[in-house]
This record gives sequence, structure tokens and C-alpha cells, in this order.
Amino acid sequence: MTIPNQIHKPYDSSDKSDFNTCQRILEELCSQTKMRYGLIRKKDGVKWGNWCVYDYQSQQIVNKNSDTYVKIYQEIRTGFSPIYINDSAQCTVDQWTDVLQEFGLKSYISYPIVNKKDAIVGHMSFMNAEPVHFDRTKLETLLPVCSDLIAIDFKTIFGLNKARRELKQELSYTKNRELILTSLAHDLNNPVSIVKVISQYLMGSVKDDNQKRLIKKIEEASLRMKGMIDDILDFSSIRLENKPTIINECFRIDTLIRQILSEYEFLHNKTLIANIDLPTEIRCDQHKMGRAFANLIGNAIKHGNPDKNIEINAFIKEGQFIFSVTNELIFPQQVSDLSDLFEPFIRGDNSKGLGLGLFIAREIAKLHKGTIIVHSDNTKITFELAIPTDFMRSIQ
Repeated sequence: MTIPNQIHKPYDSSDKSDFNTCQRILEELCSQTKMRYGLIRKKDGVKWGNWCVYDYQSQQIVNKNSDTYVKIYQEIRTGFSPIYINDSAQCTVDQWTDVLQEFGLKSYISYPIVNKKDAIVGHMSFMNAEPVHFDRTKLETLLPVCSDLIAIDFKTIFGLNKARRELKQELSYTKNRELILTSLAHDLNNPVSIVKVISQYLMGSVKDDNQKRLIKKIEEASLRMKGMIDDILDFSSIRLENKPTIINECFRIDTLIRQILSEYEFLHNKTLIANIDLPTEIRCDQHKMGRAFANLIGNAIKHGNPDKNIEINAFIKEGQFIFSVTNELIFPQQVSDLSDLFEPFIRGDNSKGLGLGLFIAREIAKLHKGTIIVHSDNTKITFELAIPTDFMRSIQ
């Protein structure tokens, strides 16, 4: 007996692991019956498709379709009754004998796969070119169990394939939403920056105090909007980037930190205590690292006690670059749980932002093979960014 050499297309499947259960069942049944081929066919509505073709001689699923199997099924299979043929020469049904002889078969077993609703969802059969004297009594116990297992497997795989399709569709939708969000943020960036610049220009031109207060509110609102837009752009870039990033350039991080500190001191009219001891350059992505510093400092200003100082430390210790920000808490009980602070869109009680700052800072640290840890003593909270100074040039 031979199976025509046609390409075997797995029926309603997208993963090779879908066949694992059926392969093991066919392998065991072929072993029990001593049949060469074991085949499973799957029914979906009114359509049938070959699901799994197992060659016991080669001990593997074969990449061949089976017109032989389809022909025999159409000629022999009717209803729910199993068919057991040890030797076609002794078969009492002439029609079956003729079909088996046409394809060079001597032995044949057919068994329906029925679900819990008593509906046929598939069919398994076993074929051999020589007579095989199998134990029918044993098979009458074994085949119903295997049929039930295959029916359950079909249902499980259907659910998995549905979940795969939905996940693939959702991933596509998510990527498109993020692309639209990024495009929108880029488009908003320029007009918001113009509003900020104009408000700063008007602040130096007007004399009336009421007008100055209004202009100040415009400037503060534009700054908040600019911060949100920057967070959206950073968040989208982190989510959309999937290529390895190569970092070769080194920078004087102390200069970058002092620049960011001066900007925040000017914008918030607040003195920040800085202890910076960085005698060497650090290999990093300067723009992203600046965003991480700014987000950690901005978080301390937003959520810290406005009447207390904020302390920034930057130094090298034990082969690591350390950047830490410490602020005093307004209410000690506000930091009872630190586990979700770095999750996106988690915002503090008084926050007017998007809740992306700490998440972005953590992702930037990961990009540099570093970490951010947070600890609190119920009066103060410290965020500590640590990056190894000898991390690999190619960041995966």
C-alpha cells in the first residue's frame, strides 16, 4: 500500500504542537494493531480535511495527503458503527473488499470520533497492505477512549487557534493605535512648544499683574502638555522598537545632570541639592538617559513634600553608575505599596500626568542593562537607577 505523494496541509492549524496528542495516539494504536498507517480526519461543519497521517514504519507524521483514505472513507464509512477487517479476502461485504483490493490493502480499521453532543467531528482509520490479526476485543475498549481524547483535543486546538487569531489581530490593532498615538503626539508637539515660547515672551512684555498670572497659567499648562507629549513619544518608541540598539558613544553625564537640574530649578523655582561625583564619561544613549533623569526628578517634584528639599546623588560605585533621587513624603501612608509604581498609566493621587514617567525611566534603565529600585522609610522615598559601567555595546 502507498499513500499518494501530495503535499499534506494541516487542517485548521498553525502550530506543529497541535499534532502532538494525535501523533501519540496514532503511534500507540498502530503499535497495538500492527498497522502501517494511522490516519485522522477532522470535520468542520460540512467540510472534511486530513488532520494527521502517521507512518508507523518511519515513526513519524508524514507530509503526504491521502486520496486513498478519502476514497475508502467515501465507499466504506457509514453511520457510527466501527469497522474491523483483519483480512479483506475474508470480508463478507463485497463492496469493501473491492475498495481495499483496489488500493492494495488487506487490513482496515475504521472508527468515528464523536463529541459530547453525539456528533461526528472526525474519523480515524488504520490500514495495512498485509493481513493483520489484531485483538478486536481489546480495541473495542481502547478505541472509544482514544476517540474521546481526540475529540477533546480538537476542541482544545479550536480554542487555541481562535485565541491565536484574536491575539494576532489585537497585536495589529495595538501597533496601529500606537502609531496613530505617536503621529498625533508629533503633530501636537510644535503648536504646544509655540504656545510655551509665546507665553514666555509675553511674560516679559506685560506689566499688569492679572495678565501676568493668566500668562503664567498658560505657560504652566503648556509645560504640562509638553511633558505629556514627551511621555507619549517615549512610551510609543519603547513599545514599537524591536531592534537591537547599539550604544557606542560616551558622554560626561555630570554635565547632562546639571543641565537638567538647572531647568527644573528654573521652571519650579525650587533648589535641588545635588551631590555629583562623576570623573569619567559613561557609555549611554544621552537623549534617553536624560529622559530617565528628568522623569525621576520630575516625579520627586510632583509627589514630594513641597516644603522639603530634594536630594540628587550621582557617582560610580563598584563598577556601577548610580543616580538616585530622594524626596520627603507629604503623607507617610501614601507609599504603603511600591510594587506597581513602575507600571504604565499608574498615577499618584495628585498627579495630572499620564502615569508613564517611572515606567519610561525603568525601560531606559533596562535598555542599558540596568535597574531602578525604590525603597522608603515612611518619611522619605528614594529611587535609585543603577547601570553597569561595562555593559555590552550591543543591547538586545
